[in-house]
Amino acid sequence: MASTAASSSSLTSISSTTTTTTQSSTSTSTTSAITTTRTSSTSTSTTTTSITILTTTQSSISTSTTTTSITILTTTQSSISTSTTTTSITTLTTTQSSTSTSISTTTTTVCSQPTWSQTATTIFGSQAGTSGSDLISLSTPVGMYYDGPNNMLTVVDDGNQRVLRFSINNSSSVATVIAGSNGLGCNMNQFYWPNGIGVDSSGQLYVADYYCNQVVRFPSNSNSTTSGTVLGSVTVAAFISINQLTNDIYVVSYNDNAIYKFVGGNGTAVVAAGGNGNGNALNQLSGPNGVYYDYLYTSSLYVTDNGNYRVTKYPSGSTTATYGTVVAGGNSVGSAANQLNNPRSIVVDRQGTLYIADGSNNRIQRWLHNASSGTTVVGGTQGTATNQLNWPETVLFDKYDNLLVVDRGNNRIQLFNLTTC
Repeated sequence: MASTAASSSSLTSISSTTTTTTQSSTSTSTTSAITTTRTSSTSTSTTTTSITILTTTQSSISTSTTTTSITILTTTQSSISTSTTTTSITTLTTTQSSTSTSISTTTTTVCSQPTWSQTATTIFGSQAGTSGSDLISLSTPVGMYYDGPNNMLTVVDDGNQRVLRFSINNSSSVATVIAGSNGLGCNMNQFYWPNGIGVDSSGQLYVADYYCNQVVRFPSNSNSTTSGTVLGSVTVAAFISINQLTNDIYVVSYNDNAIYKFVGGNGTAVVAAGGNGNGNALNQLSGPNGVYYDYLYTSSLYVTDNGNYRVTKYPSGSTTATYGTVVAGGNSVGSAANQLNNPRSIVVDRQGTLYIADGSNNRIQRWLHNASSGTTVVGGTQGTATNQLNWPETVLFDKYDNLLVVDRGNNRIQLFNLTTC
C-alpha cells in the first residue's frame, strides 16, 4: 500500500499546459500534465504497484510452502482512477490470500492395516520352547528394547537374572551379557526377577527389578561386571517406558496400582496415573503391568490395566487426579474380540492403532482408533508351533515393520514378517 500512496501524490502535483498532452507516471519520477480537452492516461506505476504487492505475497507463500508450484498473476490496468486502483489492488490481495490458505493443506498417506505372516521365525532362544542358561538361550524372557540403527535387541532374561543383547542380522548370534548374571540378589551387579527395560537418549540402560523394588541405571557400555546405580524405589517395579524427547521415565508399580514418572530421568518420582487404590474407576488401576508413552504420534500415556482387562489412555502431563479413557477391552475377562485376558504390554503405531500382547489369550490384538473391538494379527492358540504363542509378554516393531514378540512361556523371541501394507 506504500506504493499506492506514492502514485496518489503524483496526481496531486499536476499542472495545466497546452491543448493536447499525455499523462505519464512511473514509480521513480513524477512528470504529469492535463489538457483542457481530453486526457489519455496509461498508469505504468499502477501496474507496477500491483505486481509488487503480488510478488511480495508470493515470496511469503514460497517461504512457508517450499514444495508447491504457484503461478503469478499479472494484471494490466488502463484508464482507471486513483480510487479504482485502490479497490482493484485490495481485491487482488484478497484473492491471493485465499490461494495461500489452499496451498497450506497437505495430505500424507500411510499404511493403515498391515498384515504379517502367520508363521514366525525364532530369532533367539529355543524354537522348541525349552529354557536354558547359555548365551543362545532364554529362561522366561520379559521386557525387550529394539535398537533400530544397529538392528539389535536387548532382552530381560528374567529366569537367569540378566540382560542380554544380540544382533537380529545374524540368526545364529550369540548374546552378550550387558547387566546382571551374578546370581539372585539386590546388589548393584545383581537382579531379583528383572522385568521391564528402557534406554534413554544417551544410551543409558534402565532395568526394573521386580522383587528388589527399584529401578537401576547402567552406563551405555555396561557388562556383567558393571554395578549400576539406583534411580529410585518403586514397589514391585514392572515395565518401563522412556520419552526420548525429555528423558522422562515411566515405571509401573504393580503393588501400588500406579504409574510413576521420573521427570527428566532424575529426582523423586511423581504419580502419572492411578495411585488411588486398587479399583476399576477411571482414576484407578488394578495390577497394571505394561506402560507405553507415545511421544511420536499421540503424546499420550497408555497402560495395560491387567486386573481390569483393559488398556487405559491418559493425556500428556497426567497426574494421580487424572481420569483415563478406556481404549481397549474393559468388557470383563474373556477371549472375544472386544475382550482381553491379562494384557501384558502395548505399542502404538503412527495411526494411533494399538497392538496389545494379550497374555492368557496367546495372541497379539490390533485395536484401531476408537474401535469397540480388536482383531487378532498373530497367534490365538497356545503351543510351540511357529503359528502359536505361549503367554506373549512384549510386542514391538522393527525398522522394517516386522512384528517382534517376546514369547515368554516358550522362552523365545519370535519375528513375524510384514507381508502387506
